[in-house]
Amino acid sequence: MSRALAIEIDRAEGALLRLLGTIERRGFALIGLQTDAADNGGLSVRLLLDGERDPQVLCRQLQRLIDVRAVRLLPDAVIAHDEQSTPCFQATWLSNASPS
Repeated sequence: MSRALAIEIDRAEGALLRLLGTIERRGFALIGLQTDAADNGGLSVRLLLDGERDPQVLCRQLQRLIDVRAVRLLPDAVIAHDEQSTPCFQATWLSNASPS
């Protein structure tokens, strides 16, 4: 089942790596990741995860990590919108290459 999380973390060395490592060790697969600079100097991280475990337990475990400021489980309506969207990354340098 897909679940979306909104997380705010400090811009500290290893903070994002600890966050992603905890998610993986707890049995969730990362489907999507989006980061933006937060107003308070940290990072706003939005994750789309797939897993059969209880996402509420994952939220509590993530809140205990160093450098994590806030964790929110997003409603299912947000997930349905994300799964229908197209990827925002395209390797444009491949399309500009001329054949030899």
